[in-house]
Amino acid sequence: MGISILFIVVELVLIVLALLAIARTGYLRLSSSIGIARDGFPPGKSAPSWSLPDLDGHLRVVPARDHWQLLIFANQSLEAFPELIDGMHYLSRHEQDLEVLVISRDSREDCRNLVQEQRLQVPIVPVDPAFYDRYRVRVMPFVFFLDPDGIVRWVGLVGAEEPLIHAWRMAQVPLRSGEASEVK
Repeated sequence: MGISILFIVVELVLIVLALLAIARTGYLRLSSSIGIARDGFPPGKSAPSWSLPDLDGHLRVVPARDHWQLLIFANQSLEAFPELIDGMHYLSRHEQDLEVLVISRDSREDCRNLVQEQRLQVPIVPVDPAFYDRYRVRVMPFVFFLDPDGIVRWVGLVGAEEPLIHAWRMAQVPLRSGEASEVK
């Protein structure tokens, strides 16, 4: 009897350890490049609609209906990506059919400081943390290219000018037939 109880206790300990290992592996996968690749919405899905003021009080709306949009989810950590800032400025100056917006969950004051310190020439839309959850964004800088109808055309992490411009080119490639669908 004593050996069978010991055997059951050892089995239970091993089961608990196995469950903990499985949970840890799942958590690590979420923060891996594979897990991050699942953030956002896949191309062909509609981005959630919204209308919010930027720092200057101008109303920004998704979907735009008459032009493309680049949504860059970033906070003050954007300071660590000067090449991305260069790419944002390049696209905003050279692509007339593209509206570039920084979406930040920082306070309005921190957003103003970022504009001044980094000499940002694109609008910042301050949002609450729940907004990032709606867009399934966990890491930054995270980018969405939306067509005029608010359909996600490209999504992912970008940290420099060249990959940002490449992503813009890729976003403009026509979707395959039947690829566009609504997020439910």
